[in-house]
Amino acid sequence: MSKLTFVDQKNLPEPRRGVPLPERRVDGDPRFLTWDIAQTADGQVQAGVWEVTPGAYRSVKGETFEFCYIVSGVSELIEDGFEPRRVVAGDAFVMHPGFTGVWRVIETTRKLWVSRD
Repeated sequence: MSKLTFVDQKNLPEPRRGVPLPERRVDGDPRFLTWDIAQTADGQVQAGVWEVTPGAYRSVKGETFEFCYIVSGVSELIEDGFEPRRVVAGDAFVMHPGFTGVWRVIETTRKLWVSRD
């Protein structure tokens, strides 16, 4: 078995569909699609593709460490206590454990992600 997994965005598996928890919804009706691509045997490290439609919701990372690379779209990340940061295609960032804030989606946004719980 190969030790490489390629992310072919033109041939993704069936996505999981989701929405923010009702108490975390801030504005609009954002919808999530999540394509799970790979994970470690213990499930602590995962990678995939995620897409969200316009709207806004509270993002709470808890103990999760997540690397994100924006593939398309426009969003704002508004970390509690900090100025909003606009993210667009080509931007990369890390959301550290304990992050709380609002993810405001201006245009449907897709990202590649790797997380560790």
